[in-house]
Amino acid sequence: DILNTIIRHCPPRFFSLGLPGFSMLVGDFITAAARVLSTDMLAAPHSEALTILGSLVCFPNTYREIPLLQSVPEVNEVITGTEDVKHYLINILLKNATEEPNECARCIAICSLGVWICEELAQCTSHPQLKEAVNVIGVTLKFPNKIVAQVACDVLQLLVSYWEKLQMFETSLPRKIVEILVATIAFLLPSAEYSSVETDKKFIVSLLLCLLDWCMALPVSALLHPVSTAALEEHHSPRAPLLDYTYRVLHCCVCGSSTYTQQSHYILTLADLSSSDYDPFLPLANVKNSEPLQYHSSADLGNLLTVEEERKRRSLELIPLTARMVMAHLVNHLGHFPLRRGPAVLHSLVSENHDNAHAEATELSSEVFRSPNLQLFVFNDSTLISYLQTPTEGSADGSPVGALSNVRVIVRDISGKYSWDGKVLYGPLEGCLAPNGRNPYLISGWHHPTFGPQKDFSQIEEGDDVLDKLLENIGHTSPECLLPSQLNLNEPSPPPCGMTREQEREIIKVILHQNARENEYIQRCSSNSAMTVSGQEQPSPAEPQGPFYFCRLLLDGLGMNSWDRRKNFHLLKKNSKLLRELKNLDSRHRETHKIAVFYIAEGQEDKCSILSNERGSQAYEDFVAGLGWEVDLSTHCGFMGGLQRNGSTGQTAPYYATSTVEVIFHVSTRMPSDSDDSLTKKLRHLGNDEVHIVWSEHSRDYRRGIIPTAFGDVSIIIYPMKNHMFFIAITKKPE
Repeated sequence: DILNTIIRHCPPRFFSLGLPGFSMLVGDFITAAARVLSTDMLAAPHSEALTILGSLVCFPNTYREIPLLQSVPEVNEVITGTEDVKHYLINILLKNATEEPNECARCIAICSLGVWICEELAQCTSHPQLKEAVNVIGVTLKFPNKIVAQVACDVLQLLVSYWEKLQMFETSLPRKIVEILVATIAFLLPSAEYSSVETDKKFIVSLLLCLLDWCMALPVSALLHPVSTAALEEHHSPRAPLLDYTYRVLHCCVCGSSTYTQQSHYILTLADLSSSDYDPFLPLANVKNSEPLQYHSSADLGNLLTVEEERKRRSLELIPLTARMVMAHLVNHLGHFPLRRGPAVLHSLVSENHDNAHAEATELSSEVFRSPNLQLFVFNDSTLISYLQTPTEGSADGSPVGALSNVRVIVRDISGKYSWDGKVLYGPLEGCLAPNGRNPYLISGWHHPTFGPQKDFSQIEEGDDVLDKLLENIGHTSPECLLPSQLNLNEPSPPPCGMTREQEREIIKVILHQNARENEYIQRCSSNSAMTVSGQEQPSPAEPQGPFYFCRLLLDGLGMNSWDRRKNFHLLKKNSKLLRELKNLDSRHRETHKIAVFYIAEGQEDKCSILSNERGSQAYEDFVAGLGWEVDLSTHCGFMGGLQRNGSTGQTAPYYATSTVEVIFHVSTRMPSDSDDSLTKKLRHLGNDEVHIVWSEHSRDYRRGIIPTAFGDVSIIIYPMKNHMFFIAITKKPE
């Protein structure tokens, strides 16, 4: 009872207060927490005990030689040493991460393991139990309780930031985590896709997004590494790369888990992961479920759908939709992120109003939709395609280089927005220049290949045998056209075998006689006026005048106007609803977050003085510099979070981005505070942010337990202490 009372009421910040001699109690508290966790009493504070243990995972690396006082039978000596304390502490966490019956306590144990893994990787300790901790977290992904499994998924998502450290610890460990995610999705998919419980589907979505983050973080060479499984080695089958298995499980999520059940080893299974370092079937004890029970009525089970209805239903569901997004994201961005302009640019910034000669609007508007040179289409019910005809730019010397109009294609799909500019080129084929400098051939992106030295046919003099020169050139550039005798094509072939001189003279005589009769006929007809015709001239070229002509030409060239494509390619009606949806679609390419950062100097208590700070301590400035990279707001192309380009909300701001997330930090000391209006604007920006980070120099308040209430939904209060240490308090609003 005494131990339960102490553990229940001892706050986790007790050890971060830095009281004299506090490290002597670390071993005692670890032992006390272990005793509390070993009891089956309902009143035992399991969650509080694991919270204390979780708050101590970093201490063995920070404080050396912590004494560990254990009440072990028949052992009276005091066991000391950092490794012993760490080993003792981690063994308790590993045991409770697999056996703890309390749902909340199990989640805390898994979180503590995740923090410990990050600590060991950051300190490069190469602790031998890291693999065991990863094994526990990986196995927990398939735990029936989705709250506990979601915590394990969040821990794996946290470890994405440490993939390089994991690779230094063991080269194959990051790939192993991707294999675990792929096999777990394949294992859970059959039950989740037909489940009426929403949490089952949402958990598969979480796993898919975690898999996306891991694939985007790892180098392509790691994803192309062949996966070795015992089943494939037994059958001597070719080993597919990890990326191949990733696309396979994504395809199963889109088309259904039963699509490839007849093909053995098509997807990774949990059994394929078995090795000396990983046990995919590590036993996990059940927890007392806090999730509400779901009951299925016979009416729900009796609602059978046709194949077409089932396909349409699946396309609108969470799992297929997320899998399509992940697949499209990998196809477009894997190995290509970040682009040359930095991580702020992920998709095209071009819209239908840019370079539009029929609209002067600076953004998408109804005026743009009234342009005769713009049409919008939907393809396969999944892709929006805009065709826009824009004026072309002439060459530097003023001579036309092609058509007077370009065609711009803007494609929007589930992975983002992309645009291409195309042009119809008019140009001469090499060596066939027409006398008037023009050529009637219409070529689009076509180049005549050349091999070896070429004959310049434009410089052939009159009287030369053009056919003889052409045959000589073909034989030189394309030796595969030569006859078996290897004679040049313009050289006469030897007479056939068996032909006599007399037969050859007779054949030549007949040919010459025929030639003489033809010449006689031509001379006779040339004097007859009825047989002569007037000379023909090449018609002068005319540029197409239609505002959508070249777009229609490209559509036809792509086959979009063909009968077999018409059922999947539809013209959209340009109205206000489509305009609104396009604007919304263009603003939602990545997950975005706004985070406010405050600085509270020593002695500051009121809101006005806190908001008036224009700079902070050096430690605060170093902290802000580590949040992200500083971007110039006047030229920034990424997420702005409401900040203005005109300097009214500051000149720069810290910004961080991956291929899936963008974060902008509203730093109070970066924003102007020279007037009441600027203070009001600053408070409006900072107050509406979802998370607030408060750097407070009031360290004595923290020691006395005075923690301010949450500024926003979540507040993180950081108190800088001596020896480069920080105490952190996290508060939430009551609701």
